[in-house]
Amino acid sequence: MKYIYIDESGDLGDNYLGSRYFVIGAIIVDNPKNLNRIIKYARNNYNNILGRDLEIKGNKTNRYVIKKILGKINSIDYQVLAIFLNKKNLHNVPDFYKYNVLYDTLASKLAEKITITSPTTVIVDRSKGKHEDMRIFNERFSSSLNNPDGYLVNIIHANSIKERGLQIADLIAWSVFQSREHENSEFIDLIKNKNIFEVFK
Repeated sequence: MKYIYIDESGDLGDNYLGSRYFVIGAIIVDNPKNLNRIIKYARNNYNNILGRDLEIKGNKTNRYVIKKILGKINSIDYQVLAIFLNKKNLHNVPDFYKYNVLYDTLASKLAEKITITSPTTVIVDRSKGKHEDMRIFNERFSSSLNNPDGYLVNIIHANSIKERGLQIADLIAWSVFQSREHENSEFIDLIKNKNIFEVFK
């Protein structure tokens, strides 16, 4: 069994106040308990820094703690995959003006990079409020996966407060975003086993 946690960083708006890049990142593991242990480690060792925050997130967690967490990832068996879009190329994306379709299109590009070799559970940070939107996403994402042997894939839209693996995925997407948006690679460089792809360039 494989587990894939997926989150994003940046925004999909096309106004001048928005970000220049949009990122979707994923971490793939055999055992989700390993990700839980990393978050628990951070809570136990840096509780005085984290305080009462309910979850660890790239845009609000202390950067020293983020680096410690990213370093800990290398002690487990994992794979990181991410795609990013330079929004100056937004017009290259089919139906880019439809927000839900746009996100699904970009997520499908990430799915194309994922090879399924066993039954797999995909946990996505919940951003869609309607069950129909989730169903459409699930169908498109599943059909885009490289899954030649037809292994069972279960997709769950979850709250990142409850799913600690999503907090790790958030830090990964945020780290890729920092490297593109702010040309700051000090975080993403800590992640050893990674593949990052630009889409619709």
